Amino acid sequence: MTIFQQYLAAVLALCAISGGVIAKEYNVAVRAHHGIDVAHQQWQSTINVLNESIPDHKFRLLPIISLDEITRQAGQARFEFVLTNPSSFVELEQLYGAKAMLTLKNKRANTAQDRFGSVIFTHVRNEDIISFKDLKGKTLMAVSEPAFGGWRVAWMEMLEAEFDPYKDLKKLHFTKGKTQPEVVWAVRDRKVDAGVVRTDRLERMETAGEIDMRYFRIINNKDVKDFPFFLSTDLYPEWAFASMHGVPADLFRRVQQVLLSVSAGSQAATSGKYMGWVTPRDYRSVRHLMKKLQVGPYASE
Repeated sequence: MTIFQQYLAAVLALCAISGGVIAKEYNVAVRAHHGIDVAHQQWQSTINVLNESIPDHKFRLLPIISLDEITRQAGQARFEFVLTNPSSFVELEQLYGAKAMLTLKNKRANTAQDRFGSVIFTHVRNEDIISFKDLKGKTLMAVSEPAFGGWRVAWMEMLEAEFDPYKDLKKLHFTKGKTQPEVVWAVRDRKVDAGVVRTDRLERMETAGEIDMRYFRIINNKDVKDFPFFLSTDLYPEWAFASMHGVPADLFRRVQQVLLSVSAGSQAATSGKYMGWVTPRDYRSVRHLMKKLQVGPYASE
């Protein structure tokens, strides 16, 4: 045996004895609703913080575009941590024992927001559409059926106002590309009578010069203290960072504390377009919504 082979054997033996020299790898799934490349640009810096702060483990970003795919891969134990929207988290919680660790503080118009909802809107020239009941016999577009702020929250609000969009609309459309700007442009161009997007989407598009808000009217507009965006619904907690079943309690606490320490001006927050994290908000309102709508794990109830 050569000197190198003896050295390699000694290293491998040491690793086997210590059990802690070789770092265990943990996958962190992220809902990549703007695509894989954008997800890497947005979230890799946050993953880097975990790797730098917890060097005895290795964390790897796993962007997943589809909400259904997140659920499928969770069932295959393909990841140990996940950042996803509220209804997706509740589904993973009910089906696979996911546990909320943190709630995202989103950066929106230079404010920190840990709640969001839906905004339902029409073209300003649709003078006959003022309230939900005026949508009867009209057309409406949303991004996709599993979308939370982009559909389910608005659906819930309409049901509570005794308007069933699946029965009372002339036609309910969902976008082909599964992006919210498609909804806004369809209403702007009067291809549909009304649309649903998550809160702050309209303001962001106007700031980017993509739309002129003078051409839109908000339906069921609500004024909520400390929430500076158009709003048609109740507010719900922001995206959840969660652990999957089997993550050790010690690692749970370490990851939680590292992310809670991320400051608003850090590279991670700047790249991620957020202001930080807070201990998990109460997601019971999301569970109630999903039970009422009979979606996700509650579809058969």
